[in-house]
Amino acid sequence: MPVFCARWPDGSFSIVGADNEDHALIQLDELGDEPAELWQMESCLLDFELTDKGTFRLKQFGEQTGPEILHKAYPVLEKALESEALAEHTIEDQPELEQSYPPGAAKILGKAVEAERKRLEAFQPTSATTEQGKDIQRAIGGSGAYIDAFVQQAASERLETFKPAKKNKPS
Repeated sequence: MPVFCARWPDGSFSIVGADNEDHALIQLDELGDEPAELWQMESCLLDFELTDKGTFRLKQFGEQTGPEILHKAYPVLEKALESEALAEHTIEDQPELEQSYPPGAAKILGKAVEAERKRLEAFQPTSATTEQGKDIQRAIGGSGAYIDAFVQQAASERLETFKPAKKNKPS
């Protein structure tokens, strides 16, 4: 099954397995209206650890996964991390390791993170394709793909139960 990465306007991202992009958007609606960017990943390997508190924490990205996400979803941050001052920076949060940076490096990183959080804030979700769908979307939110699937399902169910009136035969 294909895996998709969704970059949200607030700077976060989600990963979802789905048959296609529309199916991914339908599933992602559980988390928010619509991601600002969505693409099928070429590689997806995520390693989690079980903490002493019984929770899960991302341990590391696969060798190709982290760089792909950084390149496609965070170009400003990727550029900042090319700085020699940030050469030892890891993209996984490792609370047990204190990352210290040379003078000015933390400022470069902070500016890049802030720019990434703002870069897609003007994103507007895709509109539903039908007038009924647009009305529903205005009322409850959601991506155009999610609302279109919802409307299509309701229409299909209604058509299945529809029984046309019997017409009289001509004399």
